[in-house]
Amino acid sequence: MKLDFVVEENGMAYTIVNESVKGTLNAADTSVLLMHYNQMKVNSVYLETGSYLGCSGIMAGLTAKHGTLVYCHDIWVKDMQELSEDGIPPPTVTDYFYEFYKNVKKNGLEHVVIPIRGDSSYTVGIHGDETIDLAFIDGDHSYDGVMKDLEAVLPKMKPGGIILCHDCREGSEVARGIYDFAKAHDIDSIEGFKNSSIVRIIPK
Repeated sequence: MKLDFVVEENGMAYTIVNESVKGTLNAADTSVLLMHYNQMKVNSVYLETGSYLGCSGIMAGLTAKHGTLVYCHDIWVKDMQELSEDGIPPPTVTDYFYEFYKNVKKNGLEHVVIPIRGDSSYTVGIHGDETIDLAFIDGDHSYDGVMKDLEAVLPKMKPGGIILCHDCREGSEVARGIYDFAKAHDIDSIEGFKNSSIVRIIPK
């Protein structure tokens, strides 16, 4: 797997996987994700919300051990202009669901990466309780969006499972949602990583 990192003039940072799959992750974010992907055991189940063009899901699929399944939940509306500005949508891409799946096929991951299209706060319900080893929340970045995703994901996590959340910057709606969620569920294990906006939550 080849990784490139780009920071554009507007300050937006990207990770590019295998010279074609672009995602809004900086180098530190990608390092945190890869560390957790490498720690997954054989036959693990990984879930993410907000898959966009597939950068994180494809990294998970290429890194994970034998038998692991990667479930990518995203709304993938036909017209990205439909996405709420409150949720801080990623840069507009035409036919981004088709681009996502083109990236999956290009990397030979059709039998590993499973796209689930719809509102993740609803579609996460397809998973059985206590079946997910690792989750990455990176969907709707509004307060309500983060809270809904976390509430949906929590019962699906295996004992000892880990939830990662992206774009948790001080004062952001994401940060407010995460800390209110943790308080509501008496979770005191929240950890940040240097130079990354990813935080790790370990539910009780």
